[in-house]
Amino acid sequence: MPEPNNFMFEDIADWKDYVKFPNIDSLGIEAAAKIEMADFTPGEQVVNVFSVCGLFERLAAFMGFENALCSLVEDPESCQEFFDAFADYKIACHHRFIDAYQPDMITYFDDLATANGLFMSPKVYREVIKPAHQRIIEAVTSRGVIFAQHTCGKCEEIVGDYVEMGAKMWSSAQISNDLEGIMEKYKGRLIVEGGWDSSGPVSYNDAPTEAVIDEAVRCAKQYGKYGNFILMPVLMNENGNSMLVGDPRLTPMLEAWHGVEKLA
Repeated sequence: MPEPNNFMFEDIADWKDYVKFPNIDSLGIEAAAKIEMADFTPGEQVVNVFSVCGLFERLAAFMGFENALCSLVEDPESCQEFFDAFADYKIACHHRFIDAYQPDMITYFDDLATANGLFMSPKVYREVIKPAHQRIIEAVTSRGVIFAQHTCGKCEEIVGDYVEMGAKMWSSAQISNDLEGIMEKYKGRLIVEGGWDSSGPVSYNDAPTEAVIDEAVRCAKQYGKYGNFILMPVLMNENGNSMLVGDPRLTPMLEAWHGVEKLA
């Protein structure tokens, strides 16, 4: 979507007239893997391939959130048809990612929620989106690769669906959800990556180092005891992008985090 409200189409029934899936051979996946894996040390690093812009996100990008959400209810059949076609493309890409990168895991991005709750009802998700989502997950896990689901916002109503479908990790788990309840319920089945107050002042560009340290300590004490938690700090640079490497607040934050670990 090159500019606001410049949609590709407004009626989901017309999607075939506009959506063209790229030739996977043209994406340069193998060439990118060769460059990115040049300094990889087996056994010392985890390879996590990001698969961005999932089923719902892509639909919203094509036709805007309002049209996309209305389409889920008004024409679920056409939505399912689009999701199935896009899932086929995603699955083909994932197989190429796995062949090229030999990753430990693939993180699939699809933001299905706001800070207050899901964009759609759990029923609509399960009936219209979940079947294609299930196929995407099964294609990854059938290759022996861990599937991680990235969903921002308050999506706790469908986290159980993620676990049921075979996702082993959920990121970026935000504090609007009952993180402790989820970690307790799915201990041994789901890793929760997140916990940081990513909407609060501790994530602002000018957050002081002391506040960042305090937030790391809070997460360690509150969530670390469950054993299925990975800290996901969100520190922002001057451009508003997530930036950890090179941020001067990161080193003292990690030192505080490991200090709590040693006391546990």
